[in-house]
Amino acid sequence: MGRYLSFPILPLYLGILVLFSLSFFFYLKKEKTAAYLLLFLTFFIGIIHFYIHYYPSPSHIINFAPTPKAVHLTGRVINRPELKGGKRVTFIVEAEKIEFEEEKGGGQRKEIEEISGKVWVNSYFPYKTCDYGDRIKIEGKLRIPRGAGKKGEFDWQRYLSYQGVWVEVNTGKVEVIEKGRGNPIFSLAYKSGDWVRRLIDKTLPFPHRSVLKGILLGDKESLPPDILNSFRETGTAHVLVVSGLHVGLVLFIIFLLFKTAGLSSKLTSFLALPLLWYYALLTGFRPPVVRATFMATTGLVCFLVDRQTSPLIILSLAALLILTINPLNLFTVSFQLSFVAVGGIVYLTPYIMDKLKKLPSFSKGPLSISSAAQLSILPLLAFYFHQLPLIGIVTNLLIVPLITIILALGFLSCFLGIVSLKASQIIANTNWLAMEALLGVVNFLSFPHSKMLSLIACPRISSFPFYILLIYYTALILLPCKMFFISQDKP
Repeated sequence: MGRYLSFPILPLYLGILVLFSLSFFFYLKKEKTAAYLLLFLTFFIGIIHFYIHYYPSPSHIINFAPTPKAVHLTGRVINRPELKGGKRVTFIVEAEKIEFEEEKGGGQRKEIEEISGKVWVNSYFPYKTCDYGDRIKIEGKLRIPRGAGKKGEFDWQRYLSYQGVWVEVNTGKVEVIEKGRGNPIFSLAYKSGDWVRRLIDKTLPFPHRSVLKGILLGDKESLPPDILNSFRETGTAHVLVVSGLHVGLVLFIIFLLFKTAGLSSKLTSFLALPLLWYYALLTGFRPPVVRATFMATTGLVCFLVDRQTSPLIILSLAALLILTINPLNLFTVSFQLSFVAVGGIVYLTPYIMDKLKKLPSFSKGPLSISSAAQLSILPLLAFYFHQLPLIGIVTNLLIVPLITIILALGFLSCFLGIVSLKASQIIANTNWLAMEALLGVVNFLSFPHSKMLSLIACPRISSFPFYILLIYYTALILLPCKMFFISQDKP
């Protein structure tokens, strides 16, 4: 709401004060009106929280962009620099100071300003290596990120704004002023991830090493375009972006190993907590992994304290926590896909299983879960990516078991790599076979030699109106409700 409507900030604060006072008054009188007023209070707080994140302060760097001449910018690298296409390194800088020349009194005068805000940096070859936490100084022209040129194009400006980034700069001059001033936990996360990447590069050939880095860590940069496109056309690109699926599979592997070793369910749940968060750390605390890990943590803690909690309540708590930290997450595609997919699985799976009750038990569950997830995200895929991967239900049934094997062998290979590269290589060779099977399935079902079959399996859509999105989800929500009411009417 805060993104589409503009409210004066002072009346919002006054409204919050009035609503809080009224809520407290009716709460003391034990009237239900207090609950409704609290809902409105939450709404107003949400708008203000959005304003704080979405609208820059007067000292924000966007007030200096674009610049006609190159400026000197000092700041701290706040994420892991990534090599893109072998030509540039990208990273985000938390700006601290800007130096520029300004014409005053008929001459040039050097100005230095203390600033705030994040900047997307493209460092082109020859680039100087910098790491997370480094304090650096760069030279380049500030510019506003490019928005969508026409309908259906990717909106780079909006994508960056949801990360709190409003300005970008291209540079070939990076000077490291001070090393390692970042959060020690994030530093450990990035260093651990880099160690895993180096081990994978040593033990697997191309493109299998790129596939494993995508599945294990969410790295897609080095994947060949044809392989990436095959995953997209079969509705399985999500396996290359670490998400709730990966956290769920990691949790499944942990339970399988510990239960096989004879550990109790409660001890397994307790040991799973640090292991899940270590996996989140290993992936660099990517937002989808943090969301899923928090949901899994909430569920495990509820189990440990013998408290029954609805999965939808856990999902809502996770959403509330993440949006409280950064409300702009609400507009990111990954956030929407993650929560809609999990919500769809929780909400639709019982309904679909009821419809498939004649099928054998071993196939009914996986088919129901896969169908629920795909039915939930199909309109979002059409709305954002203009594709409808109808074959996704079938493909996911085939590849999820393979992904589980690849993840398990990938973790085992990394664990053995700590003590023996040869032992790690043996497991990696076995994993190569699993990845060959995965690539074979994805390539076959993308129908590379038949354009007609490819279009049937994954039709392209020029546009997908928002009102159709609303109608679709309304119908999807009402389906289980209809089943419930019909069953209630039966004698």
